[in-house]
Amino acid sequence: MRVSDMMKPDGRVFLKSEWGQISDEWPCVSFTKRSVGDRLRREFVAGRDILVYVGTTSTEMTRLPEHRSRLISAVTIEPNQILETRKIVPPDVWANSNAEWGDRWPHSMAVTAAANMAGPPYPAAREVIPIAYRSFAEIANRGTVVEAVGLERASVMAIEVKPIALTLREDVQAYLELRSSVSREIDPSVKQDAFRMAMLIIDRVKRGGEIGVKINPQRSAPNLSELNALLLRKWSEQVGQCALCGGALVVGGENKMLQPSADRTDSANGAYDDANVGITHLACNLAKNKYGLDDFEDWLSVLRGVDLQASD
Repeated sequence: MRVSDMMKPDGRVFLKSEWGQISDEWPCVSFTKRSVGDRLRREFVAGRDILVYVGTTSTEMTRLPEHRSRLISAVTIEPNQILETRKIVPPDVWANSNAEWGDRWPHSMAVTAAANMAGPPYPAAREVIPIAYRSFAEIANRGTVVEAVGLERASVMAIEVKPIALTLREDVQAYLELRSSVSREIDPSVKQDAFRMAMLIIDRVKRGGEIGVKINPQRSAPNLSELNALLLRKWSEQVGQCALCGGALVVGGENKMLQPSADRTDSANGAYDDANVGITHLACNLAKNKYGLDDFEDWLSVLRGVDLQASD
């Protein structure tokens, strides 16, 4: 895999001076001046561009010699919001950083995909990006990002990388899921149905414990934005298919039996969470809840032409 595989062919290559490779210890792009984040918000396009870490020359900051003045990591970021670094970095790492450096890097952007350059030895910045690397020394560029263009951009894109999976804190993961839920790549009708299901769940949670003809069961769910993101992710994971019968989910149709419905996998568990929610046809959901999963699956087998007596 190469850097070019992490970006679009027409993407821009941004460079940032860093003390080390991307890792779970510091799973974000951080900066001292908010103006750096403002520039990335204006110019960096998620899914198109790449940001490359260049190890500093400082023996104090970049403690591993093999990282100094080298291209060491490549990341894609979520540029739409500047976050507080203390909410992304693990608490113990943040405490140690503050003790040593003070609140030096208060602003950050979440990393959505990460890779480290193949090595050591890692590509030497002076050889791969000589012009861009020299520009780091200019007063106007200190503490900010620079861009590799022309042949230097092509050279960076050709570098071999090794993808890594970052462990993100729950609030950061929730934010990224919320951002993905408003992606332009998701069909608007799917977004509309996900929001409808989320609102229905919120209403059921509010009515839990109320006495009507029967006592409504107690239920729990995350807030509306997180719930909406959860349902859109489930839709993607299920590839638009019913979690019970496997048939295609239909959005925007008039047949209520085919309407997508959020189903708790374990009906005795009142939680609408990642482990207990699937999207089904409304008819499948109602049938399973009324008659139980065993009878529902028997009914489904008959519809599929399975001889239940022969299989007993």
